[in-house]
Amino acid sequence: MYRYRPIDERRRDWDEVERPLPAEDIAPHARACMACGLPFCHGMGCPLANVIPETNAALAAGDEALAYALLSRTDLFPEFTSRVCPALCEGSCTRGMEGGDPVAIRALERHISDIAWAKGWVRPVLPARRTGKRVAVVGSGPAGLAVAEGLNRAGVEVTVYERDEAPGGLLRFGIPDFKLSKDIVARRVALMEAEGIRFVTDTEVGRDVSPDWLAARHDAVVWAVGAGVPRDLAIPGRDLAGIAFALDFLRGQNRVHSGALPAAPLSAEGKRVLVIGGGDTGSDCVGTAIRQGARAVTQIEILPRPP
Repeated sequence: MYRYRPIDERRRDWDEVERPLPAEDIAPHARACMACGLPFCHGMGCPLANVIPETNAALAAGDEALAYALLSRTDLFPEFTSRVCPALCEGSCTRGMEGGDPVAIRALERHISDIAWAKGWVRPVLPARRTGKRVAVVGSGPAGLAVAEGLNRAGVEVTVYERDEAPGGLLRFGIPDFKLSKDIVARRVALMEAEGIRFVTDTEVGRDVSPDWLAARHDAVVWAVGAGVPRDLAIPGRDLAGIAFALDFLRGQNRVHSGALPAAPLSAEGKRVLVIGGGDTGSDCVGTAIRQGARAVTQIEILPRPP
């Protein structure tokens, strides 16, 4: 269902590993959705409540512009979600529940997003009027960006404060390039700036500016700082050397790609690596360790098989 670049090729670079669906496969995949009698994908499956059957119906009919209009009503950043979302919708697809392959919903949404950007359908959305209200958003990860975009469209003047040197949060510094190219993040941030959203980087609230300072200059403050505290394991040997949290490992490598660091502070080169956890973050660590030149990589997971 999903297509990937050859292993020997992709393990030697940091480019996106997933290939988009060929043009000739779009309509057949979309038409497969039309046989569903009672869809669960957009209700139980999609946290954004994307109208998946209607969007796929538009694709099946060859109307990509309508498909994008439907998708972008609920998904502010389909170019992100179609690359990094765990596709809960596909887990709720009736074709998959019946023992077959689910519809490739995420790949279809990536096609819609890529086409929309290529054809210039993604343009700055300017509010009809400004309300005179000012809001500070603390944090520029996916939540902060979504809040900023929604408020700006409602006419609010938005300033986003980010402690890192560039906006994006985990999109830029957590998720590896082989899943999400940082050009895509920068493209969206540039569009938001064109809409009037202001980004203040290298500024940590609580260190460089105080919450009181923000509150005095804005009508409201939105905290979107993410879940930055990692989950630890209180087990024997936890205090030994050579043990690191996943995000510390991933952020260092992403900063190398951004040009902020000359070399990764934590490198797996020549080492035997053990990754605890088989989810998205664990797989990001596996892929990063392999590309850094690890001698061997082992991953352990509590479930019968990684999700």
